[in-house]
Amino acid sequence: MRAIDLEARVITAVDQIRAGQLVEHDFVECKRNWPQDNKARQLAGSLNRAGGDPVVYIIGIDEKSGEVFDVSGTDVLDWWEQIKPKFDQTPPEMVRHIPVPVGGNGAHVVAVAFASDRAPYVVKTGSANPSLEVPMREGTGTRSARRDELLRLLIPVVRLPQVVVLEAIIYSEYYPPTSNAGSTEELSCSGQIRIYIEHNGQDLVTLPAHGMRGRVTILDEKYDLEISPPMETASVPTGPASYSFQRPGDGVTITGPRAVPLQLRVKGITLAHKLVLVATETMEIEIELEVLHAVKPLKITAILPRNRESNMHKVADIDDVFGGTLTAGSWRFKHPGLSSSD
Repeated sequence: MRAIDLEARVITAVDQIRAGQLVEHDFVECKRNWPQDNKARQLAGSLNRAGGDPVVYIIGIDEKSGEVFDVSGTDVLDWWEQIKPKFDQTPPEMVRHIPVPVGGNGAHVVAVAFASDRAPYVVKTGSANPSLEVPMREGTGTRSARRDELLRLLIPVVRLPQVVVLEAIIYSEYYPPTSNAGSTEELSCSGQIRIYIEHNGQDLVTLPAHGMRGRVTILDEKYDLEISPPMETASVPTGPASYSFQRPGDGVTITGPRAVPLQLRVKGITLAHKLVLVATETMEIEIELEVLHAVKPLKITAILPRNRESNMHKVADIDDVFGGTLTAGSWRFKHPGLSSSD
């Protein structure tokens, strides 16, 4: 873990605490004081749950009030030397520790990152029977690992790559009734998200189509997202030649850094949502992509403001908007690094 990544994660967590929110990252622990050696079990449980990701301790902040405490009187290496003997055979590696300023008055916390890539981590119980335990973190507690969890720890784990949202757009479409018998008017919301997957490892990263799911928040109401991977090209022999065609893909395989487009469709949108869509200034999408042989999915979020490049948001009369070819508009996020022509 780079120092800048660790610092950014800590600052984000401190901001969330001061805003009265829970720390959103699963593997960040806030500690008011330096944990005693009896907390080695809790650390081992977090590392066994992390699936290859680092576990970060933020020392010197109250996780409820956000108050910062001076913990500079303890040397990090001396503290770690007291914790390591509580692990059996292979203690985790403390990969980085840095002070992180969290205020203008010189206040700072200490961030400590531990690698979890040598799980399972076993701790000494201090008793004769049993003398050893493989702990597992669950919520705010720690318990002994189950058999299936122990088996998962032994399966080679794919580490999650970093993901950057390049662009996301959702637009409404209105289909007026036609002269055909039985034709009805329809309203739908669909779009696309383009993500850049920063994969530099040697292992394949596979995102199966059946493990793609998401939600979109529209005026505080949540709707499921149907997510589809890019279409695939296939061919069948037709005598001496072959016939090529497009078919729905069954997933995405990543062998190196690349951009991936995913199609989106908002489920549950009907004509009854006309006014809702017209009144919506922003949409928030949350996407989870299952990664084959990974402990947890890739999580992606993006906030899409109404696309002001379109005049569809200038609504004078709801019947004018939906009476012809216009719709309620579109909502778009665009990465600041993209040029206006992208």
